[in-house]
Amino acid sequence: MGNLLQLKIIGPILRSAWTWRLVRIGCLVLLVAMAGWGWHHHRIAGLEIRDPLMYTNLTSHLFWVWWIMGVVFVALLFGRGWCAVCPLGWLNGIFARFGFRREIPGWLRNFIPVTLVLIFLQLTVYFLAIHRFPDYTAVLLALCLLLAAGCGFLFRERAFCALLCPAGAVFGLYARLAPFQLRVVSKDVCAGCSSQRCISEPVEWRQHRLGSTVVYRQSRLDGCPAGLVPAGLTDSVDCTLCLNCLQNCDKENIKVGFRSWLQDLGQGLRPAETFFFLVLLGLLTANFSKVNVVLRDLIFLVPEKAALLLGWQENGFYVLAVIWIALLLPLLLMLPGYICYQLGQVKTTTVAELPDHAPDTGADSQSPGFWSQLGRLALPFIPLVLAAHMVLALVKINAKAAYLPFALGDPGGVKSFLAINVMQTVNAPGVLIPLDIIKWLIALILVAGLLVSYLAGYRIAKQQATVDRSFLVATAVGVTTLFGLYLATVIVWLFIR
Repeated sequence: MGNLLQLKIIGPILRSAWTWRLVRIGCLVLLVAMAGWGWHHHRIAGLEIRDPLMYTNLTSHLFWVWWIMGVVFVALLFGRGWCAVCPLGWLNGIFARFGFRREIPGWLRNFIPVTLVLIFLQLTVYFLAIHRFPDYTAVLLALCLLLAAGCGFLFRERAFCALLCPAGAVFGLYARLAPFQLRVVSKDVCAGCSSQRCISEPVEWRQHRLGSTVVYRQSRLDGCPAGLVPAGLTDSVDCTLCLNCLQNCDKENIKVGFRSWLQDLGQGLRPAETFFFLVLLGLLTANFSKVNVVLRDLIFLVPEKAALLLGWQENGFYVLAVIWIALLLPLLLMLPGYICYQLGQVKTTTVAELPDHAPDTGADSQSPGFWSQLGRLALPFIPLVLAAHMVLALVKINAKAAYLPFALGDPGGVKSFLAINVMQTVNAPGVLIPLDIIKWLIALILVAGLLVSYLAGYRIAKQQATVDRSFLVATAVGVTTLFGLYLATVIVWLFIR
């Protein structure tokens, strides 16, 4: 791969610690400002409209349109690169310098905490509609700031990112497709390095001079927020591209550049990561189906009937709906492929006579368990899931981006809403890309996701000496089934009007 650090203009920018500090400071200031712009802005007095400030308020607009949706395209190119400039992770790291620096308990080092947070956020969307009200969004941002500081004060590394940030876990899935990676130039150089500055977080004394005044300050170098060893990197799932190792390395032995396509789709997902992927798959599919009335009613039929059977009211339905779409629906979506894979594992042999005792199953007991098999089968789904996520992001940004000038001119959003919808002194913002163009762009993205999923399935299937045909069939059946749901939604939504 080439090395971006050797380019004349880009290299010095990437190498400078101040590049990242200034970006992080800017993002942190913006995040605090967003919490302020949304505070105490809930509705407009005298109007019966439930959520008038959903897109005209700058807090709601920036967070739910540009951040939540925009980072999907960042992940497509840079994987977990957003984590390098995320103000919450940076704040976590600052407090970690002065806190107790305890190790994160081993039983928390998995995807279970962030999966539960993702489910909790979906519950808040159902019960409180936090995405519709600026003050709720402001409270969420303020809570994230407090939790980031608190986690940093208690634990070393970036505990907030590992335990409470679902976005990082999503980026980790998509990072398997991103084209950039960080590696060492020579592993031999790392093996002979005695200082190990890139991972040891050494303490240095720095001299600051102003005229005749000299001040010395003790400073600890930032280590890897994910606790990685650069020489041991074999994939980009956990690397945040923060470049701390680059800035600490005194051997000039770090490089950043392109990598072979789909090379990280080798090892299957870990069981806890598979659990997170299933929840993401279910929530994404449910959100995708909202514009297809038939599919939406079909997806929510089970929790609706269960709520009626139990006599639960609306709130009870929401709880059942989250359990269904986050846990059971994604298993159902992957069931066709899983069944095909299991059928392909059946081995038939001819025996002379029936045995007197049960056959020895010792060899079968060494075969991968359910979650390991599901984690391997999930890998080819990632490109299609990313494509569906990109479609949702593209549609949202296309429909609501034109509100940005109004939100910038009136951060509270009240005047803008009244001017557009009540006094009608200005026209309502339109879409950026016309429908006749964007519908074909959406279809192209989904087809591209399907083709890449097929290719990923083939590359995974041929990792061994012989091609695993049962895995190929399972990939084709599972991915095509999911693609059919997405494509049917797009056709009904955009092509049949």
